[in-house]
Amino acid sequence: MRAYFAAETELQRDEIAARQLHRLSEHLRPGDKKLRLSDVRKLFELLRDEMDGQ
Repeated sequence: MRAYFAAETELQRDEIAARQLHRLSEHLRPGDKKLRLSDVRKLFELLRDEMDGQ
């Protein structure tokens, strides 16, 4: 997550989010909803907001 927010370009952020999407998708069960790149970006934003609030 630190690398995602430290990335200098949107392309670098997309690459980091895509790697995390792949890793997270490996843990989905057959009936689970597929994750999208936008889901991972939103997750990073929510986690950052949660960490800032502590």
